[in-house]
Amino acid sequence: MKIGFIGLGKMGSVMAPRLASQTTQIIGYDLNLQLPAESPVQRASGLSELSDCDIIFTMVPEGGAVKEIIAALLAFGNRALFVDMSSCHPETSAQLADLLAPTGHSALDAPVSGGVGKARDGSLMIMTGGTEADFAQAKPLLEAMGNPVHIGPAGAGYAMKALNNYVSAAGLVTSFQALATAQKFGIAPEKFQTIINASTGRNNTTEVKIDKFVLTRAFDSGFALNLMTKDVAIASDIIAENGFTLPLTNELADYLKEALEALGGEPDHTEIYRHLELLAAK
Repeated sequence: MKIGFIGLGKMGSVMAPRLASQTTQIIGYDLNLQLPAESPVQRASGLSELSDCDIIFTMVPEGGAVKEIIAALLAFGNRALFVDMSSCHPETSAQLADLLAPTGHSALDAPVSGGVGKARDGSLMIMTGGTEADFAQAKPLLEAMGNPVHIGPAGAGYAMKALNNYVSAAGLVTSFQALATAQKFGIAPEKFQTIINASTGRNNTTEVKIDKFVLTRAFDSGFALNLMTKDVAIASDIIAENGFTLPLTNELADYLKEALEALGGEPDHTEIYRHLELLAAK
């Protein structure tokens, strides 16, 4: 089996090599390659070199890029099963279906959660939308990268990823708010963590992110704030489309956009804490 992997950024560059447990033929492509010389992934100089792949994975920033890549591969005569692991709006699945229908192709949406650490050790949660048959075909490869779960029809994976990051972002912002406020009352950050992680307020941010990325001032979790902002905006859209909007929904999306603009550059999502500090200092 010949496998293609397009998008070798922070995540893709550590996910693609894990496919070596399933095949010796892995062709990778990215405009800015981030693979070490000893990687089992062969480097392609252009998309045309992936034209004879059996399955092609994409891991790129947004849905527009996914559609452009797949359209280009179809033009080269590719007949692969496409598995998109990017974070996209669920409407992207319908657009891909329209693109693929005339050729008889199909696609899975299989975004991931877990960050670079879990990508490296192959323990990502992979939320997959599409047909059962396509999922069965891709499952051994997905298992090399993490824990794939088939959760519904095309688009379900994209929706689940956006909703997960919406919940995660809400926990992140409120946890950072609470931490900053606790310190004003003379509560040491370590004690704040101990108490909240033994109580009902515990969440991924309090359990994993505060000590590793905030208290150390490292702010290097590997997940960019612009990507979290994008995912929360998608979640806000699909929540509104289904009639479940609450005041928090739009306010969270707006706050992330504000923080992204205020911090400037390409901040890590944990730098939200720095933004809170800046607000308090005004």
